[in-house]
Amino acid sequence: MLRSNPRLKLMTVSSLILIVLSMYMVLIYAPREVIMGEIQRIFYYHVSSGWIAALAFLVTLITSIMFLATQNERHDHIAISSAEIGVIFTTMNIVSGSVWARPVWNTWWTWDP
Repeated sequence: MLRSNPRLKLMTVSSLILIVLSMYMVLIYAPREVIMGEIQRIFYYHVSSGWIAALAFLVTLITSIMFLATQNERHDHIAISSAEIGVIFTTMNIVSGSVWARPVWNTWWTWDP
């Protein structure tokens, strides 16, 4: 698939470069937080994965409505793909929140608001 579409190859390489750059920025470049220390760095992944999940589900909502209105299969495929991305990033959000909560609250999960 990558050989047949040069735009996809460019996007893949660009994404990998940006992922490596963001890992460097989070783990090395960002200063250590005074009160929470190193565990605060999880927020960089936690918050961004939450936003990506919310935006993915918004795309799912919009394209699902478009599919119901037009019966265009392309909208359905986009909605399904976006829902899968939303589930992945929601899982990342829940896991990173639990990893952060363990040293801070001394529990993996709490139901208190």
